[in-house]
Amino acid sequence: MRFLLFLSLAGLTWAQDPLVVEGTVVNALSGVPLRRVSVHLVGVSPVAPMVTDATGRFRFVGVKPGRYRVQTARQGFFPDAGLAPAVEMTAGRGVTVPPVKLWPGGSISGTVNDEAGEPVAGVQVTLFRRAYLNGRRELVQVLNSVTDDRGQYRLFGLQQDRYFVRADAPRVPGETIQYPSTFYPSMTEPEKATLVLLAAGQEQSGFNIALRPVSGFRIAGRVLNGLTNTPLDDLSVSIYSRGGHAISTPVQHGSGRFAMNGVSPGLYDLVSTTMYDRRKIQARRLLDVRRDVDDLVVTLLPGVQLSGRMRVDGEGEVKWSGLGVAIESAEDVIGGGGVGRVDAEGKFEIGPLAAGRYTPKLHGLPTGAYLKAVKIAEQEATLDLSGAAGQTVETTWVVSMQGGKVTGKTTPGAVVALVPTTDQPLRQSRYKAVEADSEGRYEMTGVAPGSYQVYAFTKAEAGAWMDDTFLVSLADGGVAVKVEERETKAVDVKAQ
Repeated sequence: MRFLLFLSLAGLTWAQDPLVVEGTVVNALSGVPLRRVSVHLVGVSPVAPMVTDATGRFRFVGVKPGRYRVQTARQGFFPDAGLAPAVEMTAGRGVTVPPVKLWPGGSISGTVNDEAGEPVAGVQVTLFRRAYLNGRRELVQVLNSVTDDRGQYRLFGLQQDRYFVRADAPRVPGETIQYPSTFYPSMTEPEKATLVLLAAGQEQSGFNIALRPVSGFRIAGRVLNGLTNTPLDDLSVSIYSRGGHAISTPVQHGSGRFAMNGVSPGLYDLVSTTMYDRRKIQARRLLDVRRDVDDLVVTLLPGVQLSGRMRVDGEGEVKWSGLGVAIESAEDVIGGGGVGRVDAEGKFEIGPLAAGRYTPKLHGLPTGAYLKAVKIAEQEATLDLSGAAGQTVETTWVVSMQGGKVTGKTTPGAVVALVPTTDQPLRQSRYKAVEADSEGRYEMTGVAPGSYQVYAFTKAEAGAWMDDTFLVSLADGGVAVKVEERETKAVDVKAQ
């Protein structure tokens, strides 16, 4: 874990030795100095890293004048969430940094038992937290472990947060009764699970998980080659839960039929892939399991090859080489997208992609630029590739250098988010978020023309501003702003 501290004249004590940066790293809970902390001084010139001594001290000698930041890292410790003062060093004068605080990690432990109250060995125990991904609040895996011969687990080195704990017992081949994925204390759905609240450095024990066998649901059907409409065999069908738990089953030889038993209710990604006529064919779809399904047809087709070229609209030039292109599933299918790099001629290739709907994003654009449109056959279009299996789709990505600018003031250190209205084209690429400086100033460039709401947050989760449901729940609806090309709008916003 890394902690960034910007050094400045204000509020710091100058050291006696010139060109020296020194300080101490301490345990934020106990105040005890921390030894063997890796310290990096990053700024205008390279400085060799060092490690704190037995008293927690570090001392860099011969540092050139300029702006620097201190990065500290030690296994099992986490940075202070507070903002550091931003400042500059001047020639011939050193500086003593205020104590750098690192918070100790905590732990969560317990036992996994079966319906008879006996401990179960070899159970995978996974820790999750909620986080926003592309505007959707998902379970994100943090850490995992396996129960020992006494059915016990311990997850350690954890940052202060709220966690879900899930147990996945090994499946017994051929048995219809299975133990479903179970969240603490004994729930199969995360919405009904009990959150574990962990403070910094806290050791939480006794979080025992009770497994209960269920017959689950049966998922059965056929796998077809979409090119020949004939059954496929010598492959498997897999489903993946949103927590990463996977179930795979082979397809019967000659019939193309498959069956899975003991599937817990929930949302899964179904995936199947094989080779036909020297090319890859695949199926990837969402599967909402709420009952037995005996007639599922999984059709494998060649993927879609996406070919793109960049073009500047109007004045300006862009150095294309190194720009990043991201194609993300608009249908919430995990792994349904792809990424690519633009070459010096402004061209890229991504694929093969599963047929479906996608949202485009472009990363690394120069200041003032934005993605204006994506065109297919010179017509503005959405990336709906649902009917393009086996095809190469030629696209033109239009970039404008005439983006607007939004500036203003808010609470120092607050995150300012620019949220496009729902009618904006290419909406996913229009969101912006920056952190206000120590004086509360912020600036966003490359803003596409259109209507937006500006929000400022001091405690919101990263990415929460891309969730319309979250925004509707706020007491403060933000500040409305409309931006035209090359226009600068000043918007002061109150943090919430």
